[in-house]
Amino acid sequence: MIKTNISKDWYFEEDFKLNILRLGGNIKKKVDLPHDYVISHPRSKDAPGRWGNGFYPGGPGKYYKYMMFENKEHTILDIDGAYMCAKVLLNKDLLAIHPYGYTPMLIDLTDRIARSRHNKIEIFTNDMQPSSRWYAGAGLYRDVAIWTGGSVRIEPWDLYVVTNSANEAQADITVKTQISSDLDTDAVLHITLTDKGGNIAASVSKDIKVTKSAKTDADIDIILQTPLLWDTDNPHLYTLNAHITVDGDITDRYEQKCGIREIRFSAENGMTLNGKPIKLRGGCIHHDHGALGVASYPAAEERKVRKLKEAGFNALRTAHNPQSTAFMEACDRLGMIVMDEAFDIWVSEKRPNDYHNWFMDWWSRDISYMVMRDRSHPCIASYSIGNEIPECNGRSEGNIWAQKLSDEIRKYDKSRPVTIALHGNTDSWDIDGTNAPDDYKEMFYQGHTQLGNEPTDINSEWDEWTKEVVKPLDIVGYNYCYGRYAHDREKYPDRIIWGSETHAINIYHSWKAVMENNNVLGDFTWTAYDNMGETGAGRGEWGQEGVLSPLVLEQYPWRTCYQGDIDLAGYRRPQSYFREAVWFDNTEPRIFTTHPMHNNDTYAGTGWHWYDVDDTWTFDDKYIGESVKTEVYTQADMIRFVLNGKEVATAVPKECVATAYIPYEKGTLTAEAVRDNEVINTFTLTTATEPNKIVVVPEKDTILADRRDLCYFDISICDVSGNRITTAADKLQCTVDGGELLCIFSGDPCNDDQYTSDTCHAFKGRAVAVVKSVTKGKINIKITCDGLADGTASIMAV
Repeated sequence: MIKTNISKDWYFEEDFKLNILRLGGNIKKKVDLPHDYVISHPRSKDAPGRWGNGFYPGGPGKYYKYMMFENKEHTILDIDGAYMCAKVLLNKDLLAIHPYGYTPMLIDLTDRIARSRHNKIEIFTNDMQPSSRWYAGAGLYRDVAIWTGGSVRIEPWDLYVVTNSANEAQADITVKTQISSDLDTDAVLHITLTDKGGNIAASVSKDIKVTKSAKTDADIDIILQTPLLWDTDNPHLYTLNAHITVDGDITDRYEQKCGIREIRFSAENGMTLNGKPIKLRGGCIHHDHGALGVASYPAAEERKVRKLKEAGFNALRTAHNPQSTAFMEACDRLGMIVMDEAFDIWVSEKRPNDYHNWFMDWWSRDISYMVMRDRSHPCIASYSIGNEIPECNGRSEGNIWAQKLSDEIRKYDKSRPVTIALHGNTDSWDIDGTNAPDDYKEMFYQGHTQLGNEPTDINSEWDEWTKEVVKPLDIVGYNYCYGRYAHDREKYPDRIIWGSETHAINIYHSWKAVMENNNVLGDFTWTAYDNMGETGAGRGEWGQEGVLSPLVLEQYPWRTCYQGDIDLAGYRRPQSYFREAVWFDNTEPRIFTTHPMHNNDTYAGTGWHWYDVDDTWTFDDKYIGESVKTEVYTQADMIRFVLNGKEVATAVPKECVATAYIPYEKGTLTAEAVRDNEVINTFTLTTATEPNKIVVVPEKDTILADRRDLCYFDISICDVSGNRITTAADKLQCTVDGGELLCIFSGDPCNDDQYTSDTCHAFKGRAVAVVKSVTKGKINIKITCDGLADGTASIMAV
């Protein structure tokens, strides 16, 4: 079948009357998908979402569109994601409901369409907060498409490629296909594989006898010589074209990208990709995109994956739900390995309106939707049946559910392993369930103050309580339990493990444990990219003269976790550079400093925090001569610090941190990374003068004038020489000519800026603006701020 995107030109209505936090009446407007109708609304400290949803209120919404269907083709509606409790109507007839907001749905319209006149498609959603522990968004936040095909056809999700074996010399693959038919007949399935240069790599055909009103298996085995393999460094994708003929006439066509790669897992050898060992440098991510909300623009998904790849990640975990098709396609193109996670909840609730209300009736359908859609993507390495599921300590038949879910996944894809993310604190829950694990704020704030080993008790009953749950799994995910790796390798020699969540602040020790244990495949930091919701879970705080005040979640106007290696606007935080230094041995020796005002203070945080450091050598004059704690993250033998041309300190790194205390003097501070008595890399910070101007840099030169492609503009507040003012938090105003401003925002985790407006406050001297275009031509952007020279930039829409 042929897929046609129908995401443009929907009518949208939102009913405010059901939400006391909003004004009465309805809003009607025309929108393009993807669309999140919550993100543009004011937040409220009294919103029912509060901690989980970032203080955004929920509510119902309605989308509708009129379409003509002239031909008598088989027609399927494809909704990639609708949050939440979706209802789909055609010409006022209810066709489907779909409670879960994260799995796609296919709806056969063929026999319901009124031919040769307009048909009204209506889709209702209802964001019933509190429904999640993160910002969920609302509406048709992913693409919607129509699939059309003939009487004998390949329906969506019914074709995918399995790599049986692959190396540089030869690949053995199976194109697994099911053919749907409206009649009993003989047919021929034709498959052609072409590489990125358009060269035909394989062309095969198979005779099939199809049955009316049924799906007929039509698998084809193919041997490829000298294949172009998909991996994280060279993610080659073939184009697979299929067509079906009956009596010589083509009845259907089908096209998709596919990657050929062999992934193997074992306790002895860990993970191999195309026969080569690989450790997963992973991170957990959520599905929002800052001020875009959860709107899954392909360009936004691409940017997120690209930013993470550039920061050194080669694997991502979709915490805690399936992501969009656009995200999976970006991971395919860019070479990012994915752990595809199904649920955050089974039968026990974490939030009153979460998926536990529907799990018992819908789990098998939602598993099928996730696996059948995603099995065609080479980036998918495994499926996870859940995250920190309370039943995993042995209650509520958790072991039975683990078996059911694992079996259901294997029903649709036997080629990938099944895993789970087990909570490291499971043994703190009462076995009878009297101490419900949804009161996470009591577990967050433990006063972690420094890097060190995770406080994991290997003599606890954790493994006993979870042993039945893990039996049906291929890989066991450990959340915050890296201290158990070596112990469990000996106790369970056949167990394959990965760190499904680890603290960024403990990355040196958790990665060391990964590298020392062959059965541990890698780890996934919490989190790789900051997200809205779980507000303040990554907070840290200074205590004056060593006295710390209590850290509390749910404080307005916090809006994000503030746990990510990359902040909400897409800028790398200091912990990202530390992680890079742990992973790689020749990184740029970036300098980070602690403000000298805190020389006598104590800093503590949640365990998900990072230290309060900045890439700056700019302090007030009153600090001249004061000692400044200065750090470089590195694996070099030594860091030499040179201030204004004079060596002022040297430091040998301890656990990848080289620390020196340098008396403050304005000017230029350079860090020289030394190995074997040779300088192998340098980095320099320069004292900034007064804020002078705004610098705007587009992340690309051109965009498509298709109302979908996006350009991000990086915005910095700088001095006259172009040095960023890391303390700048000025209010910025954005105007766009020739395009449409979607939003301007910063990575500030705690402010009350109105998202999707034309203003925001800078954070650490930076912000970002997002623009799309309807017409071809030049797009001009201008950023203004009182007292600063305007920043301007231009790109072309083509």
